[in-house]
Amino acid sequence: MASYSVLRFVATAIRWLSVVAVVFVLAGLLGALTDEVRNSSKVSATRITQVQGGTPQTVVVDITQPDPPAAVERLREKQHTAGREVIDDVNDVLMRPFSWIGQDRAPWVQRLIYTGLSLLIYGFLLQVLADQLRLLADRIRREHLSAAEAEAARERRESGTFVSPA
Repeated sequence: MASYSVLRFVATAIRWLSVVAVVFVLAGLLGALTDEVRNSSKVSATRITQVQGGTPQTVVVDITQPDPPAAVERLREKQHTAGREVIDDVNDVLMRPFSWIGQDRAPWVQRLIYTGLSLLIYGFLLQVLADQLRLLADRIRREHLSAAEAEAARERRESGTFVSPA
């Protein structure tokens, strides 16, 4: 009976983590899209100075890119509110497994690719996993109850205390 409870708890935890991850991914996408719309009339890229090859160079970067380098992250922290930065940081962690995909694409394309993959993994596959764990827990519980009922029926037959329901 303990394994039933543990599996049921794990399934519920996975389901809630999946929902929280999807909420953060969608909030991050909404924030990035809001930035794109707000900045459509002006340049959404920002200039930062990086040292490359021993000489400082000024490069143009887009602060909306998912999972940015440390220099871009510091710049993004200055321009976003604390709440938005929390959402961006959680999104960076959630989207890091996909950061190798589409690196040569525009940042908004990267964001859409990463969001789609995140919704597939965290929103769909984790929900399927949680459902399968719950079904397994229910099957274990039913088997345990059936075995207990069969044992009780066997004991009643052997002791002669069987009473007909009729």
